Amino acid sequence: MPALTLERLLAGIGFGSRKEARALVRMGVVELNGEVQEDPFVEFKERPATITVNGEEVTTQEKLYVMLHKPLDVECSHNARDHRSVFELLPDRFTAMGIQTVGRLDADSEGLLLLSNQGDFIHKVESPKKGYLKKYRVTLARPFTEEQKAELLGGVMLKGERRPVLAREIAVDGDSVVISIGEGLYHQVRRMFAAVGNHVETLKRDAIGPVLLDETLGKGGWRFLTDDEVASLM
Repeated sequence: MPALTLERLLAGIGFGSRKEARALVRMGVVELNGEVQEDPFVEFKERPATITVNGEEVTTQEKLYVMLHKPLDVECSHNARDHRSVFELLPDRFTAMGIQTVGRLDADSEGLLLLSNQGDFIHKVESPKKGYLKKYRVTLARPFTEEQKAELLGGVMLKGERRPVLAREIAVDGDSVVISIGEGLYHQVRRMFAAVGNHVETLKRDAIGPVLLDETLGKGGWRFLTDDEVASLM
């Protein structure tokens, strides 16, 4: 394995090509432990936990596991059409590192969104075979009845689907209905409530499997998943 040089480190965490990384170093904007680094070829015996570039301290991890509190009117696409892209809420270097959303949330929905640049992680979390429940909190246009609850728990047919889809768990919490599903079909929660004669007005995802939305994150805020959170999904 090639030695870990400063230029390789910078390129690996999204600061351009190795040539561009060398240029950054020679501009004098890269610091380690408070000291400006002038040699792009300096070698590290161990990967430093952080490095400072253009005055910003950044972590040096190349495997990205991110939690984001997605706000409304943001699209889960690199090529957003009608709204901002969710990737605009993250450092530009994450896009250069290949980060993708783990599943999606519609532009008119908010809440927990996971992102990663690790294909095995994305596949495992998205796979219905893993059985991770996705929990949503919705407000409805009309009163939610016991009959509607029974229908959702028993399974409803949605247009274009071959078999009924059902709520795994459902409960009323004040003015909200909290519903958990195992799939991630297009507009699934909204379509399920429409199938029983109701209409979703607001929708927020609270959890994916054991990982809960960090409510200390403001809308549009993000943080890295903890090691325990990653392990719980892997």
